[in-house]
Amino acid sequence: MADAMASADSDCNPHFEYSPLSRPYITEATSVIVEIFRPFGESRGWNLQVIDEGLDITVWMDVFDTDVEAFEQFLQTVELEGIDSFAAAPIKPLN
Repeated sequence: MADAMASADSDCNPHFEYSPLSRPYITEATSVIVEIFRPFGESRGWNLQVIDEGLDITVWMDVFDTDVEAFEQFLQTVELEGIDSFAAAPIKPLN
């Protein structure tokens, strides 16, 4: 997982701008990668997705006005549902 996290920024799609808030997020025994991005050249509309250790992806269907709002939504989800809510789950949309 550490190698996947280390290369996350270098493997980013060039059609998207990634927020500096995109990062590995590690608590206790669980690690995920938080990706916050928008189409390159856009000034709004940040997308949020979380990739777990099994490379399963959780995608939010909502688009956020700022990257900070997207990251705060991720943190709120971790607080309410726990980091394990992302572990070994198939692609699932969140509102």
